[in-house]
Amino acid sequence: MGTKTVLQARNREASRRWSKAERESRESRPGTGRSVEASSIAHWGEVVQGPIVLPNGDIVIGLVTQPDPTFRATVVAKVQHGSGIFCGHAGKWKAFDTACIAQRAAQVRIGLSLLIRSNIPEGVGAGSSTADCTAVALAVLKALGEGAAAMSDLDILREIVFKAEKACDPLPLLKWGVPVLWGSRCGELIKVYESRMPETHALGFVTQPGVIVSTDDLARKQAQVKPLQADVDSFAAILQQLDYAIRTGSARGVAEAATASGTLNQRHCRILHWDRLLALAGKVGALGVSCSHSGTAAALLFEPDAELSTRILEASAVLREMGAAYIHEFRPYGR
Repeated sequence: MGTKTVLQARNREASRRWSKAERESRESRPGTGRSVEASSIAHWGEVVQGPIVLPNGDIVIGLVTQPDPTFRATVVAKVQHGSGIFCGHAGKWKAFDTACIAQRAAQVRIGLSLLIRSNIPEGVGAGSSTADCTAVALAVLKALGEGAAAMSDLDILREIVFKAEKACDPLPLLKWGVPVLWGSRCGELIKVYESRMPETHALGFVTQPGVIVSTDDLARKQAQVKPLQADVDSFAAILQQLDYAIRTGSARGVAEAATASGTLNQRHCRILHWDRLLALAGKVGALGVSCSHSGTAAALLFEPDAELSTRILEASAVLREMGAAYIHEFRPYGR
C-alpha cells in the first residue's frame, strides 16, 4: 500500500472516531437546543451613596440602590453543542465575562449562545451593564440545570456579578425585598435593613441626554483620592437619617436623606441644574430629589397622595423645558 493510500486510510479512521466521539458527546449532553430566559430590572441612581468606615478601618463606598422596574434587561441562553460561549452583541464584554465566571463557579461547562434584550439607557447611572450581568448569570445558571442548583443562592449570584462588574449596585439582592447597604466597589454586603423601604412615587429623568458617564472611569479616579473626613462624617449622618426613616416608615425622611446624599456628591459627579431641581421639588410639593452618584439620572420623590397626578404633570412640564429626557414614573421598592 502506497504512502498516500495509508494516509488516506488513517484520515478516514480518525474522522470516523471523531464523528463517533462527537455524536456520543451530543447524545450524552441533555437539553441541547433548549433555551432558558432570565431578566433583571434596572436601578435609577441611588437613594444614598458615600464613604463609609468599616469596623477594620477601611473606607469604602457604600450605597442603597433605587430600583426601577420600568427598565429591564432580558437574556435568552440557548444550549448548543461544544463548550464555548457566544454573545453576539458588540461591547457586551462584561456580560460575556459573567457567563464564563458563572460556568467556572458551577464547575459545569456547556455550549451557550446568549441573546440580550434591554431597554435600559446606557451611561446614565441606571445599571444597564449590571442588569445585563445579573440576567446573564441567572440565565446561565438556569441553563446549567441541576448541576448548578446550589449556585442560585443570592450571595453566590451577587459574587458572580461583582467579579464581572467590579463596581455596581446590588441588583441580585433585590429579591430579598428589603434594602441593603452595599459596598459597590468592594462587593461587600455591609448591612441588611430589617424593615421595608417606605413607599414613594418617583418621577425619573435624565438631566443631560446624550452624555455618557463611565462608571469604571469614575470609580478608578475616586479610588486614587482618599475621601475627606468631612464627607465621611456627613455621610455617616445621612445614613443615620436613612436608618431612622426606614425604621419609622417615613417616606419624607428617605427623600430628605436622598437629597442630602445627592448634594454631598455634587463635587464628585455633578447633576446638571441640581439647584434648579431642588427648587422645582419645593415648588411642586415633592419630598426631595434622588440621583445617580455616577451618572446623569435623577428623580423627584413624591408622597403618593390625592394631589400626585397634578404634581407629576407640573413637574414633567418643567423638566421638558429644562431639556430632560426619559421622563417616567416608577415606584422604588413598590409593593
